[in-house]
Amino acid sequence: MNLVQILKRCEVFVGLSDSDLEKIASLPSWHRHNYRTGQVIFREDTDAKDFYIVEEGTVSLAVALHQEGEKKLTLVRVDTVTKGDVFGWSSLIPPHSRNMSAICVRPSTVISVSGAELNELMDRNHVLGYEVMKSLVRVIARRLRDIHAKLPDKKTAAEKRKTARVATS
Repeated sequence: MNLVQILKRCEVFVGLSDSDLEKIASLPSWHRHNYRTGQVIFREDTDAKDFYIVEEGTVSLAVALHQEGEKKLTLVRVDTVTKGDVFGWSSLIPPHSRNMSAICVRPSTVISVSGAELNELMDRNHVLGYEVMKSLVRVIARRLRDIHAKLPDKKTAAEKRKTARVATS
């Protein structure tokens, strides 16, 4: 499958014109990577240089946390991305530092592009940049909602307000 076809199916680029997709696909830094199960693509708190799209496979996004009573950090999965999903968006947004690690759950093919190069294209073409960033914000917001919903002892905002009113009555 050619790169434009992959971009057309990607959650961040869906709806862009063929002309805009061609501009993105023409960036010289695109690379295809094959990873084995368990292979780390990048680690949390490292410089974020590349933006990724899962072409095939499954990638776990995880953060390192201290578990109660443990001295070592434990990787906790916060999300999983699959075919057509993006990750590594920190490469597009300052301070360009990874806020989680990416680890392959099964053999995966991932394509990447330089975040700086993609940003330069979006700076030159503001309409394209606006559409990509608008889609990216939707993706990030959805993932944050999904993560938030999985938190233990999660109460809805309405439940919290009700509890606060009862406590102050």
